[in-house]
Amino acid sequence: MNDYDLIAPFYDAEHAGFHEDLDMYQNYAELCGGRILELACGSGRVLLPLAQAGYELTGVDNSAEMLQLARQTLTEAGVAQRCTLIQQDIVTLKLEQKFRLAFVALGSFAHITKRQEQQKALVAVRSHLSRGATFILDISNADARYMEDLSGQVLHQGTWQQQDGTMLTHFVSPASANDRHLLELTHFYERHQQNGPVQRTVVTTHLYLFERNEIELLLESAGFVVKDIYGDYEMGPYQLEAPRMVCLAEAR
Repeated sequence: MNDYDLIAPFYDAEHAGFHEDLDMYQNYAELCGGRILELACGSGRVLLPLAQAGYELTGVDNSAEMLQLARQTLTEAGVAQRCTLIQQDIVTLKLEQKFRLAFVALGSFAHITKRQEQQKALVAVRSHLSRGATFILDISNADARYMEDLSGQVLHQGTWQQQDGTMLTHFVSPASANDRHLLELTHFYERHQQNGPVQRTVVTTHLYLFERNEIELLLESAGFVVKDIYGDYEMGPYQLEAPRMVCLAEAR
């Protein structure tokens, strides 16, 4: 069981309503003219609207629990036939086809914290793209650096009511290792009903803090041409304080 198997029961409460990036992926899906690959697809947040729009997709994730959530969501929406879900690690990705568009959404690539594995993952992605295909890599920027500055504190991420009536609260405590550009995040998920006991799940994840020049070099060495790097989902210019680092690359 990996970290995201443990996080899966709580993931959609926090992220299912996040829609800010969907127009971007819809726009590039219209341009790609072929099958689409989402890596670290999680519970299917992005797969669902693309499948509903009629696209053929493959979703890859290393968490069986996340893929089960995606399968359930796609089936309930009646679009499961448009999506192939595969449990694999991006670093050792091996599929039997090539794609015209691939992407890693919402900062998931930064969970690969070792440079050698980052390189292997991008080479693996490139090997599954046809020449001239588009690759979008979305990396969290401002939020991650904000947490880096709050090392040792406990941050309240939110509280949500779940379908069964229980309340879910998510706290996170960041710890930074500046010499390695690494952020360790200890997550506390607390579920409770009124006047009932609190059930706590603790999970530790790690996030690599990329610099722009690092990610450009990684992409170029893996066989991509970096077309641009944007600072948000509206394709605004990237700056050090930008919310995102959205990398647009082409397979050469």
